Formats: sequence, structure tokens, C-alpha cells
Amino acid sequence: MAFGQINQVDAKGRKQGPWQKKYDGLHVLKYKGQFKDDKPVGTFTYYYETNKVMAIIKHQENSNRSVAYYYHENGSLMSYGIFRNQVKDSIWLNFGPSERISSAETYVNGELHGKKIVYYVPEDPSDKSQVPSAIYLYEKDVLNGEFKEYHVNGSVKTTGQFANGKRVGVWNDYHINGRQAHVYRYKNGIKHGWCTSHDESGKEIYKAYFYYGRHLEGKELQEKLSQMKKLGVHPND
Repeated sequence: MAFGQINQVDAKGRKQGPWQKKYDGLHVLKYKGQFKDDKPVGTFTYYYETNKVMAIIKHQENSNRSVAYYYHENGSLMSYGIFRNQVKDSIWLNFGPSERISSAETYVNGELHGKKIVYYVPEDPSDKSQVPSAIYLYEKDVLNGEFKEYHVNGSVKTTGQFANGKRVGVWNDYHINGRQAHVYRYKNGIKHGWCTSHDESGKEIYKAYFYYGRHLEGKELQEKLSQMKKLGVHPND
């Protein structure tokens, strides 16, 4: 390798020293950084095609840990987090172009694992509130566990459960005043059982029955209910 040259590899084919790459057909850098024995070291900078900074990733010496900052094209921070072995790890924070937090995600070995919180982003820049719009639970990149969604005033909008990425059990929707709005029942991601709708006072105004995703009505519904009664099976089971 010649000293000071870029994009060099050693006799074993490993990247060594300064590297940079340009966008195809453009005289604009896509990234620049340093390698040692094929591993990124020090600071890497990534660019948009407009030549504005897209990301800065700082690789810590003698460690598998890197700190990453991603930016919107307007220069505001888009996300911040940690890489371990070049995959996402720990808590990542994401921001909108107005620099307000939009979500917080938990990663383990590059997979969503744990709580993900999505926030309302106020249009008014003077509004500094951080109101969650939804909270999810993940296990190895798959939705598992309790789910909650919120109205902008902070009251609960929806509650339910996920199992292996699919809705299960009873899901409840609420009006902004806290009264019941809907009740849905799911099995393996499809509606199954009695589902109801309610007005703003919480009074039931509509009721429908689903059998493994099929909406049953009239004679078909009565026959199915009669059949389940004879078998001792609850319609919601």
C-alpha cells in the first residue's frame, strides 16, 4: 500500500487506511472514513446527494461500540443511538425535522426488543409537551405483549394484546372522554366473537358477531349460536 492513498487493501484483501466513496455519476461524497484490518475506526461521515451531512458515526477504539447521529437534510438531528458490532443496540431516539422527539426504540443485537414509544409531535414549536401516541412491546423484532394507544390529551384510546405479531384477545377503543367506543375480539389476528360499538356516552349502539373472520348474520348466525350452545362452547371462545 502507498502511504496517503485512499481505498487501499492489504495483501489479505482487508481494507486499510482512509476510504471514501462517491455517488454514482456525481462528484459528491457518499461517505468517508478510516479502516483498520477491515474494521471501521474513528469517525465516518455520510452525505446526502446534496452534499449535506446525513450521518456521523463514531467508532470507539478497541471496542465493538459505535455512537451514531443521523440528520435531516435541514441539519436537524433525526436519530441518535448506539451500534454494537455494527448493528443497532440499546435505546434509539428519533426526531422530526422540528427537532421534537418522535419515537424511542429499544434494540438488542439489531432487533427491536422491548418497549417502543411513539410520540405526538406538536405543530406549535413553543409546545414542549411529550405526549405518547402509542406504546408497543417487541420480542426479537416481533410485536408481543400489551399495546396502548393514546389520545392527544393523554387519555387512553386503545388497549390490546399482540402475540407473535398478531392481535389476540379483547381490544378496547375509547372516546376521548374515556367512555367505551368499541370492543373487538381476536384470535390469531382475525376477528372472532362479539364486537360492539358505543356512542360517546358509552351506550352500545351496534353489535356484530364474527366467526374466525367471517361476519355472521341472520339465519347463519342463529344456527351457529345454537350449535355452539349445544356443544357448550361460548361464542367468544
